[in-house]
Amino acid sequence: MKLSFTGEDTSRWVLGFTRATVLFLFFFVLAQPLSIAGAEIAFAVAGACWLVRVAILRRDTLQSSPLDVFILIFWVLCAISALLSPLPASSWEGMRKILLIFLVLLIAHNVPSPKRTRQFLAVIFLAGLISVGYSAWQYIGGAGARVVTCDPDGLVYQAGIRPGDVIVSAGDRHIRGPEGFLAVLKSTSPTNGLKLGVVQDAVSSELILDKDAAHIILPARPEALPSTLQTLGVTLAVARPPRARGFYSHFITYSDEMQMLLAITFGLWLSFRRRGQEHEEHQAQFPAFWFGVLAVIFGLTLGATLSRSAWLAGTFGLLVQLWFHVRRPAIRLLLPIVMIFALFGTNFAVQHWRGVSLFNVQDPSSQYRLLMWRDGLRLIRQHPWFGVGQNVVRDDWPVYNLDAFRLQGVRSHFHSTPMQFAVELGIPALIAWIAFMAAYWRLLARLVAQAREHPDPVLYGVSLGILGGTSGFLANSLVQYNFGDSVVVLLFWFLMGLALATRRHIAAR
Repeated sequence: MKLSFTGEDTSRWVLGFTRATVLFLFFFVLAQPLSIAGAEIAFAVAGACWLVRVAILRRDTLQSSPLDVFILIFWVLCAISALLSPLPASSWEGMRKILLIFLVLLIAHNVPSPKRTRQFLAVIFLAGLISVGYSAWQYIGGAGARVVTCDPDGLVYQAGIRPGDVIVSAGDRHIRGPEGFLAVLKSTSPTNGLKLGVVQDAVSSELILDKDAAHIILPARPEALPSTLQTLGVTLAVARPPRARGFYSHFITYSDEMQMLLAITFGLWLSFRRRGQEHEEHQAQFPAFWFGVLAVIFGLTLGATLSRSAWLAGTFGLLVQLWFHVRRPAIRLLLPIVMIFALFGTNFAVQHWRGVSLFNVQDPSSQYRLLMWRDGLRLIRQHPWFGVGQNVVRDDWPVYNLDAFRLQGVRSHFHSTPMQFAVELGIPALIAWIAFMAAYWRLLARLVAQAREHPDPVLYGVSLGILGGTSGFLANSLVQYNFGDSVVVLLFWFLMGLALATRRHIAAR
């Protein structure tokens, strides 16, 4: 039976799927800094609704962009690598992250006006502030009870808890400090044991994650459980997250998020400040002030992640914005000097707060990178054309004899996007990727020049901010595999789609 639609039916269906697409895109933008699962689900539903809408209309719906060919070539090379992989299931799983680039097309086709751009930005700034508030609440209220000392003859030590561990739950209750732990302890029946959630060695790992907690039982005893810390033989303190991570599971991911939000708000601040100065528009001073406040908040939160590479990448992104915004040669000459001072300042700061230098071969993370990069170069020489396949090294690492995995016992990635792509996808895919990013950066540079003359300061600020955020993200990708982090790369693709939509809005002037 063949279904047929009248023109009125088609319009109704198209309108319905258009509204559904936009609704779930707003859910995606709201969830992106707050919930990994929520953002991915909203993105998937929005994408499905949009594809159905495109299928109904069939024509006059898709618009080309200068990046389409680059995206297609990169996709094809990634697919060939997956087909030739020794572990196809692992590599096709990795293709899921590559296919997130679809978000670029989804956003570019569903931002019909600068008004929608403003709405999306308002929502993501709000979500970003919520994540910042949560980070502050974790630090002020505590994230658990940190074990400072532990008597070897005490009940806690005998249960397997050691100094440096963090108790995050007792019974069925999440605890935020010693008082919460004692409250649960006093209310526990003498004949029942007490189940504790303990993140072991959390202090040295710099992460306090409930999902990493091991379950340890304080056994039932004929007498009541000790109701004081002294009788338990333990000293506790409030455990505060050593590095801000918001709702994410890792501070590195969060630092990339904050770096890009900082860049967008800084670009908008520059744009509205310029509008107020050059055109003496006092109404432009009000948004300029609040964008400046947002930039300070996101900048301080970026600082609280204590990520040295993200600090420098964020600084680089801001300086790129200033280079394009400020036209006086004398000021431009100062920007490289500022970057040099940022290098020294970052080195001093990480030595003070983390006890490591900017680059130290004795630092375990630096050692890990060097070992992975050395083995990465070896694997590139052995598999130059289509790589070893995505996730193959992760799932079958003994075959490739990686020293970092063997010596440090950590199965991770190559801590560099170019290195990761070259190893897993091959040199042609890496070249295609570099060409893609170069074309995008060039498009952004031109977009900033065009938006500067546009009467809407939001378009110029967004263009400038995306250029800075992209520059910082790409700089950080040299020493972090941030393009493999589906959480934060969704924000990168979102901003790319927003840039393409902004380009269309400026051209329609």
